[in-house]
Amino acid sequence: MMADLAHLTARYGLDDRVAVVSGASGNIGSACCRELALAGATVIAGYHGNEQAAKLLAEQIEAAGGTCVPVQADLSRPDGAQTLVDTALRTFKRVDIAVAAAGIRTRRLALSTDPATVAELLAVNLESAIGLAKACLRPMMRARYGRIILFGSRAGVTGLPGHAAYAATKGALQPWAASVAGELGTHGITVNVIAPGAIRADQTDFHSEEEQKLVLKFIGAGRFGEPEEVAAAVSFLASSSSSYLNGTTVTVDGGARF
Repeated sequence: MMADLAHLTARYGLDDRVAVVSGASGNIGSACCRELALAGATVIAGYHGNEQAAKLLAEQIEAAGGTCVPVQADLSRPDGAQTLVDTALRTFKRVDIAVAAAGIRTRRLALSTDPATVAELLAVNLESAIGLAKACLRPMMRARYGRIILFGSRAGVTGLPGHAAYAATKGALQPWAASVAGELGTHGITVNVIAPGAIRADQTDFHSEEEQKLVLKFIGAGRFGEPEEVAAAVSFLASSSSSYLNGTTVTVDGGARF
């Protein structure tokens, strides 16, 4: 029994791993930090402006016996991602896991979406994710190990009326991940996209109560997902057990069909 437990811990645990997470002050990003820390990883929690939330997250993780270092970084700037990775390398001498959870969302019809909005969505949802991944690639190649998890969206897979520009910026991550997976798979690096569906934390920001009731009719589970359920999938993708899952999108949507 103890041998079996040790085997499971080795396959799914993240002891001695260092994870860099962007968007750590958000609902899903913070859940990812907690889940990774629970599995044993040391977490670099990147946040943009919500310092209070990031510090509270770090305190919660530390109180539970984990290690979390909050780091302010503007990922819309070219040097933002490098700041997070440099902190990991300077403090812990390695970076094993990258989770690009930073993102923004707008609700606007395609005809009324201005170029500035598109540029902002591209900078945060696409360019910052690619920037974080690229900043990690060389140290991961040297270590011959790495797990890169990019946050897409179910909207990026199926489209979503009223969110066309957002869906486009999220959808572009899948072909990028698949391409890089083919380039670096022999280095022990996996690159995958996780695509959340309707998650409770996001619903009230963008949908009225009536719209939420309508959405629920098209979700097999009959409810909205929780950030922790997305984080559980992230933790699996970050583990050694996901070694043959590479260049794909994992959709966490409760069986949604809309």
